[in-house]
Amino acid sequence: MKGLIVSLVCVMLAGCAPSTPPRAVEPPAIPIAIVGATVVYPDRGPRDALAPDSTVVIEGERIVAVGSVKSTRVPANAIVIDGKGKWVIPGLVDSHVHFFQSGNLYTRPDAADFNAVMPYAQEVARNKAALAQTFRIWLASGVTSVADVGGPFWNFEVRDAAAGNPLAPRMTVAGPLISMVDRVKLDLGDPPIIKITSPEESTALAQKEIARKADFIKVWFIHRPGDNLAAQEAIVKAAGDAAHAAGIRLAVHATELVVAKAALRAGADVLVHSVTDAPVDAEFIALAKQRNAIYVPTIFVMSSYAMALSNQWQPTAAERRLADPVIVAGLRDLDRIPADKVPANVARLIANKPALATAPVILENLRKVHEAGITVAMGTDAGNIGTVHGPSVFREMDLMVQAGLTPLQVLRTATIGGAKVMGLDRNAGVIYPGRLADLVILDADPLIDIANTSRIHKVIKGGRIVP
Repeated sequence: MKGLIVSLVCVMLAGCAPSTPPRAVEPPAIPIAIVGATVVYPDRGPRDALAPDSTVVIEGERIVAVGSVKSTRVPANAIVIDGKGKWVIPGLVDSHVHFFQSGNLYTRPDAADFNAVMPYAQEVARNKAALAQTFRIWLASGVTSVADVGGPFWNFEVRDAAAGNPLAPRMTVAGPLISMVDRVKLDLGDPPIIKITSPEESTALAQKEIARKADFIKVWFIHRPGDNLAAQEAIVKAAGDAAHAAGIRLAVHATELVVAKAALRAGADVLVHSVTDAPVDAEFIALAKQRNAIYVPTIFVMSSYAMALSNQWQPTAAERRLADPVIVAGLRDLDRIPADKVPANVARLIANKPALATAPVILENLRKVHEAGITVAMGTDAGNIGTVHGPSVFREMDLMVQAGLTPLQVLRTATIGGAKVMGLDRNAGVIYPGRLADLVILDADPLIDIANTSRIHKVIKGGRIVP
């Protein structure tokens, strides 16, 4: 049973013509002042991270002043938000999402083939039609920026749609995953995952994505027994060389220690998952530091497939409040699907329900990587089965605390670390004059309990209060 669950997770975690340029979103004309709040500074140490009785002034899309209530002038025409009893944090960043996936049972037929219940083409059409709603769910969850690290070529159109929509998060994207394996069940004519067999093919696909102004090139580095690791590493290096020549970064899915090391040697800038099979060692730490790599743990998704496909998934309070209700309800569809339409692998999971505890090695590796000073960025892999868009960030951050990080350290990964993934480290992630006004106002102190990040009073993105 354990082998079945591991293979499911490994299989599932992984997508044209140029689109019209996005419409520019005009900055708001009326200033905003948050008065009397406690400002949270994730870049500071525990003693200095909270500044009570503060005022934050926003003009246009940027913060123009932060200081004490007594010393900070509020413009006469400002919209004033009473911050008494509130905490202000930078907008959260999810550094690993997939908009071509919904999080429901039907979104990865290569892992659980429910085509007899929901044709995959219909599932993808639903996801496209629901984009505006999904954007708003992210903002309602306090997430003002997301990195979509791989999907079909229409991913670039999703980025354009987000850029032209004031009710969407900031977005960076990769195109189709350069992969070591096929995923033919996902191919509807614009596949999110494309098998590559040589460095030349890798370079060619990377160049196609670069022509669409990709923010990352993503490699799905799947290494199976009998595969030639050196030959695979050459494919990754070719993708990385093309990305770096274009001034963009290489993101790599590499969940085994030997594969993650090969990815770093080949030029990976972002490891988009935890190392899950063995403790990270001194060589891995040295390679990650040499590359100045970013580590995105994506802890919850390692359990979410087994949780959903064994019919043990239940929504959290935040998911009931914030997630797409259609997706939340659909994650219990195994209660109603006729037995003869349940895929055999799913039926086995239902009959022999797996334990859902996170593997200790995943938590320990996060702690080691963080203690070594490697940049960590919070990411969920949202869109995969059981990992819903938006409020899955709260599950993820809770697991990071369970790994041994403090709430302040976790918040740092979800703001400063995420801003680095987004390429916004000089513009976002902290609350200072000149930075983008992407802010979340909370009803409770997130440094006492990271779950308080879900107690959202208001969200401001780009100087606009999200309705």
